[in-house]
Amino acid sequence: MAKWMKILIIVSVITFVLIGGGLYFLKQFFSAFAPPKIEITKVYISTDRDFINGVTIEKIRVDSFGEKGYPVKYTAFYTTSCNIQHPKNKPPNPPSKIKFDKIGKYTWDEDTVTVEHIHKGLSRESKSSSDKLWWLNKYGEHPTCPLNFETEQWYFFTIGDPQVTGIFFFIDKEGEEHQYYLTSGVSPI
Repeated sequence: MAKWMKILIIVSVITFVLIGGGLYFLKQFFSAFAPPKIEITKVYISTDRDFINGVTIEKIRVDSFGEKGYPVKYTAFYTTSCNIQHPKNKPPNPPSKIKFDKIGKYTWDEDTVTVEHIHKGLSRESKSSSDKLWWLNKYGEHPTCPLNFETEQWYFFTIGDPQVTGIFFFIDKEGEEHQYYLTSGVSPI
């Protein structure tokens, strides 16, 4: 093989590696601005990131629906929270999955509440006083989720990520699961 051909191959390979590496870096950089991908079933919740602040599930009674088919005015009457036990001196290891019926590196607590909410645009506002929202009387510590998902019942998940207002979850009478993901419009930086 001629010397110029070897040089051309080497330059081509280096150029390909630099362009490919640059495109990969840009993809990773801009994906950090996207909200996390969340999947909810009646068995688990998973994300492509980590549930750093845990997960809260509210069982809700719907007063009215919006144009997009999910609740816009409702009352939460039961809540359960998953508290993650992160490893000490190590960063979290995404992706993360919480199985509702399996023991893991998390515990669950629960509370009965009466908190009315209204969705306006990208935000969720409470009609109740703040003392009822932040100082809930949590009771019980459970190794698995104390909530059993019911058909034709709405649930609202919050994951503690500023980019996500929350996720509505509904199981219809045929057993099909529906998920309505609400981004907050907040930038992660």
